Amino acid sequence: MVFLLCFVPFLYVIQRNKNERMVTIIRNGLLFDGSGAKGQQKDLVIKDGKVDAILHKAPKVEHAKEIEATEKWVIPGFVDIHTHYDAEIEVMPGLEESLRHGTTTVVMGNCSISAALGRDEEIVDLFCRVENMPAQVLTDWIKDKITWNSLAEYYEHLESLAIGPNVASFIGHSNLRMAAMGVDRSFKVPKASKEENKKMDSYLREAMEAGYLGMSIDMLPFHRWGGVFDPTYKGTSVPSQQASVKEYRRLANILREYDRVLQATPNALDKRSGLHLLGMSSGLFRKPLKTTIVAAMDLKSDKNIHKLVTTLATVGKRVFNADMKFQALSMPFLNFGEGPITPLFEEFPSMVEVIGATRAERKIAFQDLKFRNWFRKDWNHRSTSVFPRLLKEMTVVKAPDPNLIGYTFQELADKNNFGKDGLDYFMDLIVEYDTDLVWKCTAANHRDEVRVGLLAHEATIPGFNDSGAHNVNMAFHDGSLQALRQSLEYPGILPIEQAIYRLTKMPCDWLGLDAGSLTVGKRADVCVLDPTKLSSGLTDEPIEDHHPSLKGAFRYVKRSDGVVNHVLVNGVELFNDSKGFASTLGHKKYGQLLRSLN
Repeated sequence: MVFLLCFVPFLYVIQRNKNERMVTIIRNGLLFDGSGAKGQQKDLVIKDGKVDAILHKAPKVEHAKEIEATEKWVIPGFVDIHTHYDAEIEVMPGLEESLRHGTTTVVMGNCSISAALGRDEEIVDLFCRVENMPAQVLTDWIKDKITWNSLAEYYEHLESLAIGPNVASFIGHSNLRMAAMGVDRSFKVPKASKEENKKMDSYLREAMEAGYLGMSIDMLPFHRWGGVFDPTYKGTSVPSQQASVKEYRRLANILREYDRVLQATPNALDKRSGLHLLGMSSGLFRKPLKTTIVAAMDLKSDKNIHKLVTTLATVGKRVFNADMKFQALSMPFLNFGEGPITPLFEEFPSMVEVIGATRAERKIAFQDLKFRNWFRKDWNHRSTSVFPRLLKEMTVVKAPDPNLIGYTFQELADKNNFGKDGLDYFMDLIVEYDTDLVWKCTAANHRDEVRVGLLAHEATIPGFNDSGAHNVNMAFHDGSLQALRQSLEYPGILPIEQAIYRLTKMPCDWLGLDAGSLTVGKRADVCVLDPTKLSSGLTDEPIEDHHPSLKGAFRYVKRSDGVVNHVLVNGVELFNDSKGFASTLGHKKYGQLLRSLN
């Protein structure tokens, strides 16, 4: 036995010498394989893009690339289960802002919208308000660039892109509706005709045969039509939100047939939508339908709602044999508003009218007494609200008048004798400065232990980073790193090995993705990070990124300098904290299109 153990490294070296330049060895790191097991001091050997061996001490291999990981963690690359990169991937396929934080797999096509099906102008109108990028930028990205004519061809197109991380996708229900019913009827008619239903069913089956993860639907009236090319429905909730519950159920049963996943955004303003989703997921006398729901958050406006959603999923599983997983954001839900423009204001009917308006039109509206009273009525409503509607929670971060910066609107109103609520003062500032007045507000996830408890709950999946969406309002690209930081702070709630499992293998297994673990024979998607920097290297506040592809516009992004040391996709190092990104990132394909395993 001793002879054999001594002989194994020799055999290993001989095998490696056949293709030495394709070997990478990550040495002396604390390796977590993603299974939930505790970390072990191991060497990770990668050959031809796959994990070739996990050894206590790997032998030297001539010409092999070596990465020293002493006192570092070696873990599977993270999976971001909720992104809106569908447009960005066309012009920035390297997806640097996810890759730099250790994310090696992203899931697109969420919230009922996708680029997989539809005309170019329709895709721009679907994404313009969600991405919150200038219409001309999105138009340049998408207009006259649609080369695919079917759901299968879209996947062939993704296969051809120079993607950095691996990519998977849902098919958006809004796209299915428009393709089957036409734009007009998809907005106007809740109940599709028999023929339209057949078309939708056919499209969905085509997507499932092509390997899409499932379908996404949207019940929350915050995602709205941009109206750049078709202003008829400007500001109207996207087509998925116009559908009947019966339509959702019929399509959900097709997903059940294929053992795929339903991604859903329930209507936070109507708690019945959660019960509808429970009914769709239920496995009583049938197979349960995997249903991932946005989101389990600790709202400032309703401090008990997080208990309601986790109870719904837990009871659903135990009583109705449902399989529901709420997506949980790993950090405070910090949002930025440019005057009246923020996704948090989409819940107010009055603000829906002005968010898509011109600067001049907004000025007229906020000077009009009738509109001001309408906004005040929306602000003071007593029903459930995602936005806390408290001026004392809204802090000015940028303004033409520097004397405003650093103060809350309530403090400024009190200082200027505008009364207790100060709403008139806020509206006057919008009249004067419009989008030049930038403010921030944390709407949810403000209590640390509650937030970590949600990340650890059996009814959740860490995620909802919304990467690629609401680009000038939020930035949660570093969500996985933030979860690891909190696992170090609250190990009794979320042990580190469980945190890594919940950020890698668990969501991949549940979604049906071939990713998320460091297993011999599997693709080597790896993150090497410094755990001592998790508490000091992460930032709460985003920074502005003026990428050339944004053509003068900006987006908020996060930085994690010194935390992530190396990121490998398919065995190739694409990010190094001292050298930056590989020069070929975005020009050469590294990631893979991941089709459903089910």
